[in-house]
Amino acid sequence: MKRKVIVFLLAMTMCTTAFAGCGSKGDNAADGTKTSAPESVADTVDEDGKVNGLMYKEGLPLVDEGAYGFSIFVDDSSETGEFYMMDELKKQTNVDVTLKLFPYETATERLNLDLNSGDYADVIGGWTLNDSMILTYGVKQGVFIPLEDYFEKYCPNISAILDLPGVREKMTAPDGHIYTIPYVTGDTTVGYSPYINGRWLKNVGMEMPETTEEFEAVLRAFKNKDANGNGDPNDEIPFSADPNNKHIEAMAGWFGMPMDKYGIAIQGDKAVYGGASNDYRKFLSWFNGLYKEGLVDMELFTQDSSTWEGKGNKDMYGVSIAYGSSEFSGIVQTTEKSEFDVLPVLNTDKGGIWLRDTNGFSVYRTQAVITDKAENPEIICRWFDNAFALENGIGCNRGPVDVVTFKEGDGYRAIDTTTLPEDQQEKVSWSNLWPQALPKYLPAGFEFIEDNPLYDEKKAMEEIYEPNLTEEIIPSNWIALDDIDRYSDISTALTDYFNQQQALFVTGEQDVNDDAQWKAYVDGLYSLGLEDWVKMRGIDTIAE
Repeated sequence: MKRKVIVFLLAMTMCTTAFAGCGSKGDNAADGTKTSAPESVADTVDEDGKVNGLMYKEGLPLVDEGAYGFSIFVDDSSETGEFYMMDELKKQTNVDVTLKLFPYETATERLNLDLNSGDYADVIGGWTLNDSMILTYGVKQGVFIPLEDYFEKYCPNISAILDLPGVREKMTAPDGHIYTIPYVTGDTTVGYSPYINGRWLKNVGMEMPETTEEFEAVLRAFKNKDANGNGDPNDEIPFSADPNNKHIEAMAGWFGMPMDKYGIAIQGDKAVYGGASNDYRKFLSWFNGLYKEGLVDMELFTQDSSTWEGKGNKDMYGVSIAYGSSEFSGIVQTTEKSEFDVLPVLNTDKGGIWLRDTNGFSVYRTQAVITDKAENPEIICRWFDNAFALENGIGCNRGPVDVVTFKEGDGYRAIDTTTLPEDQQEKVSWSNLWPQALPKYLPAGFEFIEDNPLYDEKKAMEEIYEPNLTEEIIPSNWIALDDIDRYSDISTALTDYFNQQQALFVTGEQDVNDDAQWKAYVDGLYSLGLEDWVKMRGIDTIAE
């Protein structure tokens, strides 16, 4: 699953999520017509303090027991489908929530099937959503409903988040509505990067590489010298990457073209399209050479997350691109650095550079929507609002209060979960706290009091990478209303084509060094509408 998993959320006051309701239900997707949103939310409050006879306007619980429930579609690789904080929220609110969980590898396909069939959940969340879907199913079709009126009426915390500098502007779609729950979080400047096994380096008598030539030599040594030291010289895989977040094109930065997974790059202070550039071609040629030598995982483009993690857990990887080394190594994080080191940016003496992903925080505007299937969206709004309250935010991010975290003065102390009874440790492990692809929240600058804080691998990575990151980040803009349909079609086709061709060039099924085959690839990009896509995205130019 997509991991942009950020443990600490930057931002504002605790908030709840609201999903606004509008229009008639169920038939918008079929004919492409959008039912207009109401000018404002008009609810009645009875003498019992209930909104529309169902939801208590203030306090907890939100509803009487058994009175209301809703469903959430979300990508998550949980083995049990049970989450500690979901149970806690049920106790607090009386709202029944049905989770429809799908692994990230299959979630996108399943969501498309659901949307096309009209049989979709009340709430759709996770990394499967994107701008194009918000524009298509929200702005154009009305399947995703506007939220801003519910935010204003029931969600003071979300409203406070939206009022932070730049947040409301980023969240507001071209038609003036907000279709998603804001997810504003403290973030790392670089999400995915290569990690190298320091123990393997010592075993083969090599130093940390600083150039691509030195890196090649290290990978060859990993392959040929029983680097993992288990007596079998043939079970080492020198290089691999997270199947769902390969980010191998990021290594084009070592050749002067720091790119994201869509082929967009930063050159100087400008965003350019780098997927057709000579620098990207140089990277592909170099990487194809590694693949032909057997230095790259032969299953790089075909394995799933469990296979990648399984091989890593068996000490088979010398280097892998990942959000953090523990994701594939099976090495539990402790107060000490593990045997994995951050692989530095290579070729810095020749202009090697890495793409800066964020400026230290991110605004995710496509993490959760409410659909026109939902009854009483005001309840869903307040349910999320309660989930964003401080102690619930602490529970979702680190562990439940009075179990893993404890109020201490003006702060909260977090304990080592290994000190808990064994049967409780798994229940409060990070992945079992909350569906991590859904929005969650902690105030800006929030830090836990810890006696023995875990080694911060991401902070170490940031310190190493900072001198060699682009000054700018890739800008994020909404597409103009008139361009939505065209952009959606082009974006999907271009992304699929870029990924398919990358795999073919790396594996040698197409010869990246053959001018005719490279020209055919570039011509294919243009034929799919690259020039229009670049203009609609606000990218300055197409790099040659």
